[in-house]
Amino acid sequence: MKQIFSFAAALLIAATSNAQVNNEAISATLQNGETSSIYYGTDALKTALSNAEDGSIITLSSGSFSVPSNIEKSVKIYGAGFEDDTLTGIPRTFLNGDIIMKGVDGVHVDNFYIEGVYINGSIIINKAENDSLIQGTKIVKCRMTGVLLNENSNQTIIRQCRIEGSIEGRTLAINLMVQNCLFSHIMYFDTQSTIIVDHCITSNYYWQNYGPYVYKNSIIIGNNSSAIQSGATLINCLGNEGGFNSTNIRVNCYYSFNWKTLFADGQNNLNYYLTDTQIPRTWQLSEPETFKGDDDTPVGVTGGDFPWEKIPSTPRIVRSQIDSKTVNGKLHINIKAEARPVTE
Repeated sequence: MKQIFSFAAALLIAATSNAQVNNEAISATLQNGETSSIYYGTDALKTALSNAEDGSIITLSSGSFSVPSNIEKSVKIYGAGFEDDTLTGIPRTFLNGDIIMKGVDGVHVDNFYIEGVYINGSIIINKAENDSLIQGTKIVKCRMTGVLLNENSNQTIIRQCRIEGSIEGRTLAINLMVQNCLFSHIMYFDTQSTIIVDHCITSNYYWQNYGPYVYKNSIIIGNNSSAIQSGATLINCLGNEGGFNSTNIRVNCYYSFNWKTLFADGQNNLNYYLTDTQIPRTWQLSEPETFKGDDDTPVGVTGGDFPWEKIPSTPRIVRSQIDSKTVNGKLHINIKAEARPVTE
């Protein structure tokens, strides 16, 4: 119940600032156990984090927030989404800088969760002094430049994200799951890592190689100079022959398809927006019944247990009516919100 209250408080702030987000309307709602507090302004996230405890929940309104130099608490951060919501008119939540985790007193902060934000930079996990595996980091429905794991990790989940660059780390990654994401490439992890890329779309046009991991139900585009390294396993993946190393283990992979008609929108590239517009693509396949994964759902981001969805799992305003002036000292507000399933 308290979690729903904090979400509703942030939604109320967002609803009253749909037309324009200013510094007074920007807010961070902090839930510490049974206590909730609201902070305002571009430094609201910093203030909320400084007052948070391990296990706290921070819900951000729309708007632009400054970020701390280090995440020092095991918290959950929910934003209004990494894109403007055209249906409700709610603008995105923008974090102006890298999200960096470098440990506290030589010890990592485990079980950090972030959802529904545009990060103007990367998520960077740096090495802690005690060299332990950082546990349970979850990144859901976010947009960022990249993810850089400079520390050994366990049970990291990256899901339904738009990553403009790479996922990489010269480290050991145990049970790293990349699900229903759009990204460029994943590489450099220790060869003993256990990494699964499932229901993703990758667009590696650069010189770097994909790593020798397990790829399932994904659309993988590369070329002869950026092929998946030998030792990888590909299951029900769709891609061009030049991007798959001949020594890979390949099961039920698709090579014979018309690239120009692969997607229902008819666009023959992996650009995020429809040509000459700022309208995001849906990534629906033109023949979803033909190109299926091992789970009998379409390959790419629209299939699997977490099909492509950008709206965060906080309650969502579907209708709002706010009077322009007070009557007898009262401002009448009528808001209808719908609950959404938590994806963590």
